[in-house]
Amino acid sequence: MNTKKTPHFAGIILISFCVLITNWRCKENTILTKNLVPAVDNINTFDTVFNLVTHTIYQDSFLTGGYRSGLQLSSSSTYYTACGTIKSDPSFGKTVASMHVEVLPAVPNFVFKANVDSVMMDSIVLSMPFKMAYGDTNSSAGLQTFKLYRSIKTDKSLARDSAQYEFTKDSFDIGNVLSTINVNFDNIAADSPLIAGVRQQPQIRFPLPAWFGDSLKAQVALGSTGAMATYSSFLAWWKGFAIVPDSNTGRTLGYFDSYRTRLTFYYRYNKVGGGQDTVNDVFSYDPFYCNRFNTITRDYSGSISNNFIKTNALLGDSLMFLQNEPGLANIISIPEAATLANVIVNKAELVFTGAPTQNWSDTLNYSPMARLQIFRTDTSGNNDKIAEDYAQFNSSAFVDGKRTNVLINGINYPQYRFTVTYSLQKIISQKDTTFRFKIMGANLGYPAAYRMIFCGSASKQDEFKPRLEMIYTKINKL
Repeated sequence: MNTKKTPHFAGIILISFCVLITNWRCKENTILTKNLVPAVDNINTFDTVFNLVTHTIYQDSFLTGGYRSGLQLSSSSTYYTACGTIKSDPSFGKTVASMHVEVLPAVPNFVFKANVDSVMMDSIVLSMPFKMAYGDTNSSAGLQTFKLYRSIKTDKSLARDSAQYEFTKDSFDIGNVLSTINVNFDNIAADSPLIAGVRQQPQIRFPLPAWFGDSLKAQVALGSTGAMATYSSFLAWWKGFAIVPDSNTGRTLGYFDSYRTRLTFYYRYNKVGGGQDTVNDVFSYDPFYCNRFNTITRDYSGSISNNFIKTNALLGDSLMFLQNEPGLANIISIPEAATLANVIVNKAELVFTGAPTQNWSDTLNYSPMARLQIFRTDTSGNNDKIAEDYAQFNSSAFVDGKRTNVLINGINYPQYRFTVTYSLQKIISQKDTTFRFKIMGANLGYPAAYRMIFCGSASKQDEFKPRLEMIYTKINKL
């Protein structure tokens, strides 16, 4: 533990309640908000820095569909799904993302706007709005769509692993492609298709084969015994679509609003009295009855990060690699904290600074995350819980984790800070040697996007090393 002196400043000094706290029983409600931190006088109140030990791990527990905390993740309208391939990020390797989505007719017992025998199908299009691209946007990607052969279960009883890993290539027949398109990420954001005289938002559009329309017409003709009779019978007949990128090439992940997936049938029919009318019907994603998933895989082989994953080095690693979930995270331990004498923790902040050695030209393409998130865990790294500091102040703004810039040797570097006063008080008071923090990118609706390289605990560059800054007050025993 390295003690440093800071200039004296005016503040509200913690007085009477300190002497009432005995042994390790420091009450949780004595944690101070930022504007109530006492002045450092190096007599009773001190400013100190703890060294950390950091290890990079792979965090694969992120749900991309199904249920989490009793809520169906796929029903969130601000959760977007990724599709594409980043074949060779020099620092983080390969990422491949595929989408899986269900659609339904507007109502059970669906029928066309005319007698099914008179319906002449012109075209069928599966569409999904475009939201953003991550990576080298001066590129394109080939996407294919397939019929799913396994149901996207919405059962709340599904275990997390069952829900997360529901989809592998055996979910669809890779030899039976419904449609193939090429997406140009350089101009898709400005490409607004004109449909029936109405300008649409940028989107991907898969033209589907004629046999699909024939199959649907046959089900409509069956009436109450066909797939259109109920939502359940429709999803049993057509279990959804898989949208899959070419995994052998690509530099970009596209993000799409699968919540607004549409399956549109354009058709004509003969009108009574002569002539024809042209109409359409739309099947769509329904958050109450449908489900949607992302399948996201990472492969770090041959990348710089591969040499730093789960090394278990005694002093930690010289670099820390972080991604948004699912991806690389870091386990943080503070060996000195549990050995510190009982004190009042007035303020505690974890500080992480971007490594100056990383290739910043790569970072221009694969940009850093806007915010990190923090969890409490244990020595296994598996028993994650939301850091209690969030709940204590009912605010992520207090805990922070947002990206800021810091000037070091005349150069701006990204820096992230977490206020963990509550957690540090518990570690010190309870002498908890098993307590660990876990940090990773905060997924703000875009899974697998963004990444960052930090100096780790074994770095020789002291001004960039991760650290815990703490202000504490001694407990004066009566």
